[in-house]
Amino acid sequence: MVDSNQPPKSDFNSIAWLALLTGLLPFCVVNLSYLGSASAGHVSWCFPYLQGCTSISAAGRYGFSYFFFKAGMIPAAIVMGAFWMACRRWLLRLGDTDGRMLRAMACLGFISAAFLILYTVFLGSKGDVYNFMRRTGVIVYFSFSYLAQLILLARLQHLQVKKLIDIPAYITQGKMFVVVGLLVIGLGSIPISNFVVDKHQPENAVEWSYALLMVIYYFFTWRACRHIALQQASLQEGSRRSEQES
Repeated sequence: MVDSNQPPKSDFNSIAWLALLTGLLPFCVVNLSYLGSASAGHVSWCFPYLQGCTSISAAGRYGFSYFFFKAGMIPAAIVMGAFWMACRRWLLRLGDTDGRMLRAMACLGFISAAFLILYTVFLGSKGDVYNFMRRTGVIVYFSFSYLAQLILLARLQHLQVKKLIDIPAYITQGKMFVVVGLLVIGLGSIPISNFVVDKHQPENAVEWSYALLMVIYYFFTWRACRHIALQQASLQEGSRRSEQES
């Protein structure tokens, strides 16, 4: 359980809302950009998570959505970088060891956010160099974010086993479902890229689904932080009552 001598509830609430914003901001920016591009006739109308009629990049490449996408995703990436830095401190406050895993998690998360900015900046630019920078940005963002999420799940499970935290099973199970789903989608994209002739729509659907699962992961992280914050508040309240009674 969380120690009553830990920082106040507000500290745990801060990481909770940061986790929620880390998932919510890119989700809103990407989907609103798609709606804007589709409404203006720049891309087709569909349910992109299943039908893959357009890519995420195309959704933010035309008209007003081009400016909205860049103006939204760069702050979202900054929030993401701040979250992974704060996440390391949060785990340390919960009693985790400041070893290689935590440092790797923070570095991977921060680098993924930096490459998301790189991808966003070069989105819509033309030329081989710009295309390379954009492709590199999105590949590093997705892969490094996944590794950081995987490490965070492992550290939470470690703290749970050591009884330093007590979070509901649906949170860890939900996170496990997400990371397994991301792995399955990632592996499933390999035969699509190499053996499917008309691969654009399947690849687009994979991209949208992968991004959605990453957002869902941050939702479960938010729930974990909120649960621990409530536990902390309960312990502090119990401690104050005990002091008053004594």
